[in-house]
Amino acid sequence: MIKAIVFDLDHTLFDRYATFRKIFEECDLSAWPFCDGVTREQALEALIYTDRHYIHNLKPWHAVFEQLVKQGILRDDVISIDDFYKVCIAPTYKQVAVPYDFAIPTLDTLRKMGFKLGLITNGQHELQYAKLNRVGLADKFDEIIVSGDVGAQKPSTIPYEIMAQRLGLYPSEMLYVGDNPQNDVDASRKAGYTPVWVRTTGTWIFPEIEKPELQIDTVAELPELISNL
Repeated sequence: MIKAIVFDLDHTLFDRYATFRKIFEECDLSAWPFCDGVTREQALEALIYTDRHYIHNLKPWHAVFEQLVKQGILRDDVISIDDFYKVCIAPTYKQVAVPYDFAIPTLDTLRKMGFKLGLITNGQHELQYAKLNRVGLADKFDEIIVSGDVGAQKPSTIPYEIMAQRLGLYPSEMLYVGDNPQNDVDASRKAGYTPVWVRTTGTWIFPEIEKPELQIDTVAELPELISNL
């Protein structure tokens, strides 16, 4: 019997593409090493396309940066690949964050259905909580695990094991909902959870990983999915 639903954040509850659009509308992007002649509109569309196709790589922001350089959007002689996230992405996330409009209503519905709720997200405490607070999600969970706080990040099973301990449940009593085939689907399955793949990006770049039986387009479909289990 399922007693808890645990979520990923980005591309699951946090709308990265809407956030990117707002960042490009509102934020100072002077630190971004754009190539000469590249417009904000061109850079935004290239970032969204590249994120959709490369964000599930083992080093996602490295892959995104490399592809944007190959596409002639960014220069690689201004900042290093290691500094791209720190200099260009992270500061804007502290200013702008957009949830999916169905995220909070769905979490409230699941809570009323009697489920415990958890969140496991890779990243550092300050940045991830800044995002959670900005989109109104920080108080929606019984437990939140940010990988930087526990010394292990997905696809390690350690965060999943810690979550089960904190909620006082067996992994078999928990669903894990996320978009990343490796970090979310495969890792949660190995930890004993039942995975639910959110097809936000629609990309599955790991043919060696079995797709889960449970799949949804957005978390808004979860209450109905769970009722039908």
